[in-house]
Order: sequence, then structure tokens, then C-alpha cells
Amino acid sequence: AIRKGMLHSRGELLLMLDADGATKVDDLEKLESQICAVAKKELHAAGNSSLGLPDVPVVAFGSRAHLEERALATRKWYRNFLMKGFHLVVLLAAGPGIRDTQCGFKMFTRAAARKLFTNVRLKRWCFDVEL
Repeated sequence: AIRKGMLHSRGELLLMLDADGATKVDDLEKLESQICAVAKKELHAAGNSSLGLPDVPVVAFGSRAHLEERALATRKWYRNFLMKGFHLVVLLAAGPGIRDTQCGFKMFTRAAARKLFTNVRLKRWCFDVEL
């Protein structure tokens, strides 16, 4: 459903936001400003005035990493063990610097969404890692 929604969306910026309340909607402006800043740099570097914001593939991912210590204290030990194992797999596959693959707060330009969601193959909860 998420894949189809992203591929059929017509907006310049596309937002993916989980309904679990783990991130603040107030942070939306932060994602948007990051996308716009990167897109402006790319457009300036390309020197093509016919391109606009939706034509530049840019993605901004939110993160809940700052909440990790509090979450570790409230989870059962085996959930923490599984989480750490999953993070190790992500580290080995994607490299360092990616801390929160499952944060449901992501913004895409239309071009980025088309490129990414056309190629997503995982159909369950783990599709975030593939992005």
C-alpha cells in the first residue's frame, strides 16, 4: 500500500509518517528545509533552469536515535538482543552512519520516490531497510 501510494502521488514532496506518535509532526519543517537545501544545491550545480524541486531525487529520514536509551530501559531483554542483532546486520550491509532504519518519518521528492519505490522488493515491515 505504501509503495503504491508513493508511486501514484502527485505532490512535489511526499511524506511518510507512522501513526504511532514516535516522532513529532512539528519536525516536518526540519525535513522539508533539509530537502529544499539539498535540492537547491543540486539544481544550481546542474545549471538546468527547467528542473524544479520534484525533479531532483532527494530524501530526508527522521531518526528516533536520541530516544534509544529510554527505550532500551523499557523493553524486555530479548527484544533488545534482537534489536542489536538487527542493527549489526544493517551495519554490515549498509555501513556506519545509519542508526534508525525503521523510523516512520521520511520525506521524498517526487523523483526520489519514483526511483526508490519502483525498486522496493520487500513487502513487509522491513521494507524501510531497503530504502
